Amino acid sequence: MKRLLYTCMLILGAVCTSHAQIDPLFFQQTNNRGLLNPAVTGKGGDINGSLSIRRQWIGFPGPSTQALYANGFVKEIRSGFGVRWINDAFGPQQTNNIKLNYAYFIPFEEVAFLSLGLGMGIMNNIYDETGFFAHDNDDEALTMAKQSKMIPDFDFGFEFDTRIFEVGASVTHLTYMYADQNLIRPMRNIYAYTRVKVPMNKYWDFIPGVTWHNTRKQNTYEANVAFRYNNNVCVNFVYRNPMSCGIIFGLNIYKGFRVAYSYDYGFDNLSSYNSGSHEVTVSYNIPVNTTYVSNKLRFFRWKMF
Repeated sequence: MKRLLYTCMLILGAVCTSHAQIDPLFFQQTNNRGLLNPAVTGKGGDINGSLSIRRQWIGFPGPSTQALYANGFVKEIRSGFGVRWINDAFGPQQTNNIKLNYAYFIPFEEVAFLSLGLGMGIMNNIYDETGFFAHDNDDEALTMAKQSKMIPDFDFGFEFDTRIFEVGASVTHLTYMYADQNLIRPMRNIYAYTRVKVPMNKYWDFIPGVTWHNTRKQNTYEANVAFRYNNNVCVNFVYRNPMSCGIIFGLNIYKGFRVAYSYDYGFDNLSSYNSGSHEVTVSYNIPVNTTYVSNKLRFFRWKMF
């Protein structure tokens, strides 16, 4: 059984390396857009830091992702500055990606704004079969290859917001064409998303949204429906094709300290070998520029969730 699990991991790793995304798909990305779109940097006017940890496919050895994100807003130049780091381990492949993000916000008559963002950094990709298949050294079909490369990396995105509506899009690994992709070079990823806030009463908001993700010939769609209470508690129900669904719980613990937990499960051929995936995000917000943002820019202030 253990050998079967490792074989499945090899197949999945090869597929994801050659045909799917380099970017890890966080389940909570709807409420943590800064990991995918530099145009979100500084949004809300707060100083914000977050840590996300995803443990995917419990029952398989190894797949895990961690992300650190920090950003803030400088009102004098209507700009956001931030830094983010993502570490993704999937079978024989490991990726480290660190970027500095910048966003510029353009207000429209104090009721909406457009933000343009750029991410600049480096990516280190490692593909190492030697450690992953140490117990199968006698298998002639395995190349026992080890490759590593550090490369420059750029993202670009935009977002348009009102107090009840947002739409945005981003391109990651901007300078790499599909033909450039190999085991240690990234593939261009494209994201587009929208969501709307519908007040139900004084305390409750209904927040539906959709996301589209494209990498080469693979398209992923996500539908997200959230119910938020008094900006302190949020419950999200998520469906992502092909046949993956889950739930997210978010809670404001104390004065800007927030925690979100999600569980998702895929109804595919591998579902009998794993018990789903878990993800936790912890963030802390330091309120700044509150009066300026409320009066001048009217940010879409959703914090983490």
